[in-house]
Amino acid sequence: MKILQVISSTNIGSGIANVVMNYYRNIDREQIQFDFLIFWEAPVNYNNEIESLGGRVYYFTKPGLTTYFKAKKELRNFFAEHKGEYDIVHCHEILVAKLVFEAARKQGGVKACISHSHNSRLADSFVKKVRNRIAVLGLAKKSDYCFACSSQAAISAFGKSITKNKKYHYITNAINFERFQFSEEGRVKVRKEFGITHEKILCNVGRLSLQKNQSYLLKILAGLVKRDENIRLLLVGDGELRKDLENIVIKNALEKYVIFTASRRDIGDILSASDVFVFPSLYEGLGLVLIEAQINGLKCVANETLPKEAFINDNVIGLKLNDIETWINTIYNVLKKGYDREEIILNTTNSGFSIGKVIKSIETIYKKIVD
Repeated sequence: MKILQVISSTNIGSGIANVVMNYYRNIDREQIQFDFLIFWEAPVNYNNEIESLGGRVYYFTKPGLTTYFKAKKELRNFFAEHKGEYDIVHCHEILVAKLVFEAARKQGGVKACISHSHNSRLADSFVKKVRNRIAVLGLAKKSDYCFACSSQAAISAFGKSITKNKKYHYITNAINFERFQFSEEGRVKVRKEFGITHEKILCNVGRLSLQKNQSYLLKILAGLVKRDENIRLLLVGDGELRKDLENIVIKNALEKYVIFTASRRDIGDILSASDVFVFPSLYEGLGLVLIEAQINGLKCVANETLPKEAFINDNVIGLKLNDIETWINTIYNVLKKGYDREEIILNTTNSGFSIGKVIKSIETIYKKIVD
């Protein structure tokens, strides 16, 4: 069985790419193989790993106002060249899904098309929301199966009635718990790398973007270091707002306290080195890294409006974004009092995110489609 996974890129810093790679690493590759179709080539990517696992990476032009017909032609040509090769197209980029599915069915002869929603909001600005709402209009009807990582993500892409539709499947984002479990060795390694000894570390992992709201986190940090200068912030990731965030750091004289690490492969070690995970994202389809932080045993402080599926134990403190003083006080008190990391780790073991459970569910659906 061969599945074509459609994602924006194979960037190691992409949450969606990480989810799909978790599927690929752990699925029965003797029975199921993946190829990838992407529209952006990231400088740091999973391409070599994909090839080592038996897959291939293909490219097409991202559809837009000026590139729509070019993208449509490329998709038609791609599926014509690979006609009969793929049993299923699994599209994680819902804004291009209808265009991909049209070519996959007409030129590629695929058996089924799956649209998979990973976000609870279609865009940040009003204009983009309207544009993207049009792009996903009728997507549920164009899809043979509708997957989502949370109820919020499902409703955002497919409408309120989708959760009662037989097409719908709630698919938790698979996590290999071993990769994110606390490591004393990893803690020492990362702290040594950044010259941190006794200081407390706040951590945020994600694309440097408006959605992830790191500018709000920098305001929190500015308030914290007025109370305690022995605090450092690791901003793990890259993105379009990196320069803006660096300017905010300089403007507020926070250079001593903030470390931009860029994208990293050793997220488990980064989490192990940290003392509190701070997640003020404006919205998330799920918030996979929030779950990874809990697996690692970190106390987490997050936007309370994020999907409840990501709050897998009582050690995540949900707060309103309009009350920055509460964020400052809460984080300060957590750092001051400390907590039992092992207790948090034990509370995550029975969650539904273990890689084995999720992979079994996906394999069952794939096989049902093909059979």
